[in-house]
Amino acid sequence: MTNRGGSPWADLPEEILEAIGSRIDHPINVLNFRSVCSSWRSAVRTPDFHHPIPPIEVRLPYPGDVDGVLVPSTLCFVEFHSPPIPNGGGWPVKIEEASHGKLQLVDPISNLKHHYSPTQLISAEFRTVQISSAFRLTYRDGFRAFEVNKVVVFPPSSVTVIAIFHKGRIGYWRNGDDDWTLLDDMNFNYDDIIIHRSRYYVVDRFGKLSVIDSSLKFVKSCSAPPRFLRDGSSGGGQKNLVESGGDLYLVDRYLSGRRRNWKDVDDAITNSFHPIRFLVGTRRGRKWNPRAVDFKVYKLDEEIGEWVEVKSLGDDGRVFVLTTECCFSAPAAQIAGGKKDCIYYSDDDDYVARNMMRTESIRVFQLGDGSIEEVKTLPRESNVFLPPGFRMEF
Repeated sequence: MTNRGGSPWADLPEEILEAIGSRIDHPINVLNFRSVCSSWRSAVRTPDFHHPIPPIEVRLPYPGDVDGVLVPSTLCFVEFHSPPIPNGGGWPVKIEEASHGKLQLVDPISNLKHHYSPTQLISAEFRTVQISSAFRLTYRDGFRAFEVNKVVVFPPSSVTVIAIFHKGRIGYWRNGDDDWTLLDDMNFNYDDIIIHRSRYYVVDRFGKLSVIDSSLKFVKSCSAPPRFLRDGSSGGGQKNLVESGGDLYLVDRYLSGRRRNWKDVDDAITNSFHPIRFLVGTRRGRKWNPRAVDFKVYKLDEEIGEWVEVKSLGDDGRVFVLTTECCFSAPAAQIAGGKKDCIYYSDDDDYVARNMMRTESIRVFQLGDGSIEEVKTLPRESNVFLPPGFRMEF
């Protein structure tokens, strides 16, 4: 076997292949290494995705006040070398810990669980490309922690967890702490947090961007977009941060109605009969979630310290994917369909976080003409996108 350039990769000495394989430290990269050819496959063992993983125990934020579990996951793209679809591409996949402590594949937007295992990603028909890491907090039984919206680990080598919870509060928990500490006891309107160039950026519902320094203190970094300041509004109702091409972007989602905020959650905590306790994350509770009606995208101009509105997602033709745990960008060619300047998202983040769903609430927004369409065909629902014999669980 030779590669397209004619180099005899399959004929590399076994000791060289073993030396290369011993330096690969991530299971996804091991899978890619093994998928090259039979000689490469025999040089490296299959990663053990089925070995039980010791749980990372953390304290859950109020009102949980119980010990929970920090669940890490890896986001990657599955790309097909010879896809039987006109535009090629693939789809993002999340590899996460299952409730029994083993790894499983999950669609990051819909939370649908793949029926096959991570080891079945070893195939010459496709390869996996790691995108990012993500985290979530769960109870010991595997259910997602109540109203914990976004989680990062600070720094990555420690067990200090920063989270946005209760629809706007932001706080941290260090290993050994009895309770969570609020980073800001005045502003309860935070929407998203992201690691960009090794710095921790946080944005609130009004577009104000801040940086969390090494001492877990806020450092002001950027004001709200100028238009917000001129007309006195806060823009859209939901903000997300996305890193793309080395730049930081703000995605502003305009909604059809009011989102729940921290006060709604406080009312639910103090009232045991409050409908949030029973309806959030259920089909009946989905009517509480306003729909997205428009998006605007801004790029951070670090020289002037302001958000600048953009009409495209990059010269190289990219798409943004907004999920409940992590937002990321990718070349349009990596997404099945291949349309650039699109934003993939779900209107039902609370429902997705606790359940599996089909494509009925997964949408794609076209930045060029402002149109919103339902994503009717995804790789998980059509065998045309999957290698023979692969199935997904509904």
